[in-house]
Amino acid sequence: MFPIAIGDQYVRGEMPVARIDPLDGPFTQLAAARIQLVPQTGLEAQVYGESEVLLTAVAGEVEVATPDRGEVPLVPGVCVMLPRGEPFTLDNRSTATATLLAVLTRSDLVDTLPRTHLGECHDRHDHARSPRGLHAAA
Repeated sequence: MFPIAIGDQYVRGEMPVARIDPLDGPFTQLAAARIQLVPQTGLEAQVYGESEVLLTAVAGEVEVATPDRGEVPLVPGVCVMLPRGEPFTLDNRSTATATLLAVLTRSDLVDTLPRTHLGECHDRHDHARSPRGLHAAA
């Protein structure tokens, strides 16, 4: 088991997209990334190479849009799936920072995303907060 905390506190100076899965983790075909968007910002035409993407909101609200499929509001508890090679945009029109969890199939481009170590749980007490060993840090 490799517990990961998905903090929703904005980390100043970090790239908006950072890998949170541990280097020695069990994923060989998948990657996990945290995406943070401050209020009134967005990411344009994101295509993660040959990766399929599953996005879910951890905190805040973001509009996810594709040229052919329209726009979907992404709020906590909602997921969207984006097919391989499909461009999409993320737009935080709110007054709060939004944090998303992206699960992507591995690709050369995904493997070049910067990593953050802020999400790793090192304390045994952190693991006890959730029966699965995972928790979203407030």
